[in-house]
Amino acid sequence: MSLNYLVPGSEVVLRKERIMELDVLRGLAFLAVVLQHALGVYVRKADIQIADAAMIGMLFNFTKFAVPAFVFATGTVLFYNYYEKLEYRKFIWKRTVEIFLPYLLWTGIYEIHYYGFPSINSTWLREFGKNVMLGTESYHLWFIIMIFQFYLIYPVFLALFKWVRVRVTTKTRFTFTLGTLILIYTLLMWFSSSYIPRENFHVNYKFIQLFFLDYRDRNFLYFSFYFILGGIAGLSIVKWREFVLKSVIWNSFLFPALFIWIGYELMRGASGGQVNLNYSTTLKPSMFFYTVSEIILLYGFCITIVRSSSGIFKKLSFIGKFSYGAYLAHALVLGYVIRGINRFMPSEHYLLASTIAFILCAMVSVGITVLISRIPLGKLFIGPYGR
Repeated sequence: MSLNYLVPGSEVVLRKERIMELDVLRGLAFLAVVLQHALGVYVRKADIQIADAAMIGMLFNFTKFAVPAFVFATGTVLFYNYYEKLEYRKFIWKRTVEIFLPYLLWTGIYEIHYYGFPSINSTWLREFGKNVMLGTESYHLWFIIMIFQFYLIYPVFLALFKWVRVRVTTKTRFTFTLGTLILIYTLLMWFSSSYIPRENFHVNYKFIQLFFLDYRDRNFLYFSFYFILGGIAGLSIVKWREFVLKSVIWNSFLFPALFIWIGYELMRGASGGQVNLNYSTTLKPSMFFYTVSEIILLYGFCITIVRSSSGIFKKLSFIGKFSYGAYLAHALVLGYVIRGINRFMPSEHYLLASTIAFILCAMVSVGITVLISRIPLGKLFIGPYGR
């Protein structure tokens, strides 16, 4: 496949279709995020049974596709809709209102929830501003800071794609270019997961130390491959779908092998019956290969769901359309759900408890988002929905 396949005009399309499977993928990704966080609460319990810990670890690994899938979907949508024409001022203003403003409001909500109503002064403003810029007000808000960087520098990615398109015109060149990109990204993952921790790597420039090393989990570069892969899909959605469906045969063997690999790495890091989820970081080579395989496999699953027009398609699509607001709210909801479970269901069966927490948190988070969507100015809190 050459890059001629990856541009609008290489496929005869009379009008832009809605990419329905992305709604399903977003729905799955949101559910995976909630499950991750529910599992993370209980896997750290000192009295957890090894069977529960091992199962929680495997489920946690299975859901690691969530953030990369959101990044992939963002890349797909941006290149699908804004390849030929981009009015950057309107583009970035729209994302500021629909993405950053809800994030800012929810950062304030979490600030009040955790610390109470603040005394507004210069010290508080500096600390709050720092939390806003780093996404550190709550454990899940880092994602918004990371994803918004892709909106800010989208023109750079767009220019690079167009530059490559002119020069990569054959299947061989495309394969070589993609292979080189995979190699570079694999080295970046190795640098992040192995070299930096092992060597205690530091630099003298504070900005570089913070952005590229200390807070690399919210640096767009460390998630850039998924965005680029989404761009490839968005520029040739028909060819991408064909590739995904054809890949099911070989990917059905590759995915379990990679799942076993990352599972082995996770259990190798376990000690004293405790499973350390830090071994399941997204920013390592094995998880990179695994995540790409899983995204491709799940995309084929999403296409099948869309074509079935079944009840599960309607439910996942519905969740996907409200996923941003539900994502912002779910950490707050999960805290209350966990308190209720701990009060009314004291038990060492933490796998069951985390499953119940996941179901309740997902349902309540989506429900709250739907309710907010029905009040005036609700979009200010939950962003775009239902489109």
